[in-house]
Amino acid sequence: MSKSEIISQQLEEIKLELKERPEDPDLLNDLGVGYYLLGKYANAIIQLKKASELHPDSVNIQFNLGNAYSENGQAEKATDAYLRALDLNPSHIPSLNNLADCYELMGHLEKSHELFHYLIKIDPDNALPYFNLGNFLLRQNQHIEAVKAYEDAIKRDSSFTDAYFNIAWVLKKAGVYDRALEFANSGLLKDSSHSDLLALKGEIKEAISKKN
Repeated sequence: MSKSEIISQQLEEIKLELKERPEDPDLLNDLGVGYYLLGKYANAIIQLKKASELHPDSVNIQFNLGNAYSENGQAEKATDAYLRALDLNPSHIPSLNNLADCYELMGHLEKSHELFHYLIKIDPDNALPYFNLGNFLLRQNQHIEAVKAYEDAIKRDSSFTDAYFNIAWVLKKAGVYDRALEFANSGLLKDSSHSDLLALKGEIKEAISKKN
């Protein structure tokens, strides 16, 4: 049985339970998350909105609703849901991170940048906020600053293979092939089966051979 078939089966079970408890926000939340996992975002929104109305003080429900709106291409409504989650829990890191993404999508780059830095401030020992900041900077074509952020991620988690990949990718694009190869090799020492990094290493070696 495939993953989607398992989820569909679980949804049918939740629907049966909802016949007995139609106003159970936890069941409605589970139903909404199930639809979300199946890529049925409009259906997810319907169920998660019901859950939110019944249990407006649930950070988890507001966050899930924001995710469904976001995937459905409704960034403004997603932003509202994440802000409601943050009203309930100002340090809810997943909502802060996704809110930063929404601000970026809506063109509010300064707000997005501030939030990515704020995430680092409240969780300075976690590699992920630095990596996410690096991705934001990379999307803004601020390559040098992005590499610095990725290096900060690696300092906090030396096994963060995707950070090695992104640095190697940036350096390859800049034509700094030897350094790119160093970072690719360092990443592969942490995860020798990282398919993207293996492919990138091959491209870098090919570029080096052509250069020589």
